[in-house]
Amino acid sequence: MAFCSDMTPAEREAFYRQVMDRSNLSEHFATASGIRITFVGDQRAVGELTVTKHSLNPMGIVHGGCLATLADTVAGTAVLAGGYKCVTLSYSFNFLRPATGSCIHCAATPQKVGSNVSVMDVTLTNDQGKVVATGNFTFFHTGELTLEDLKPVR
Repeated sequence: MAFCSDMTPAEREAFYRQVMDRSNLSEHFATASGIRITFVGDQRAVGELTVTKHSLNPMGIVHGGCLATLADTVAGTAVLAGGYKCVTLSYSFNFLRPATGSCIHCAATPQKVGSNVSVMDVTLTNDQGKVVATGNFTFFHTGELTLEDLKPVR
């Protein structure tokens, strides 16, 4: 799929909705962890982590693993929105301040999208809009995404 180039605007929006719905399946690790994708667009995605007592480390701060899962999920969804199936090759993450509050937000934007690899930048913010972490995720494209790939799997 040449990133939605042959789609009408309505078809493109329907495609983005399917990517978001697929990412939000309740049987997946991310959704079971309180993560939900809230926006999918042109090689971009936004998501959020609903903070619960299960998200916290012993000090009462959102666990770094929860933040990394949020970022990986949102960045991977952005790659899907670009028309590629993918797996994470590597990531670099910077924790900038304690993550507290009831919701952590994450936005992923492309740094580079190639034919085999995508690099996505992520920014995580708390309820007050303060940046709690940043990073970048590198994904290997395992093939072009098809509409068949977006059908729910049980």
